[in-house]
Amino acid sequence: MDEPGDADVGSIQPHTHSFLVKVWLVDPERGPGRSGWRGRITHVPTGRHRHFATMNGLASFITRYLHAMGVRPTPSSRLRRWLRGDRR
Repeated sequence: MDEPGDADVGSIQPHTHSFLVKVWLVDPERGPGRSGWRGRITHVPTGRHRHFATMNGLASFITRYLHAMGVRPTPSSRLRRWLRGDRR
């Protein structure tokens, strides 16, 4: 069974996924460098979402959709390095 929105996005841009990422501070009153952060990523076409507290959590959510497209990123893949902030 198709998920809501699958046909619309797929028919317009096959092999494309869109994600919405929201990030916020936890305990910002603790001051710079002492507060934590959390986030939520949503797969736009299906509405599926996950909360995360690490870049690996974010990357693992996106990786599921890459696998469905036939892409097999490895733990040292460019996606994971990019999400960690390593732009090399």
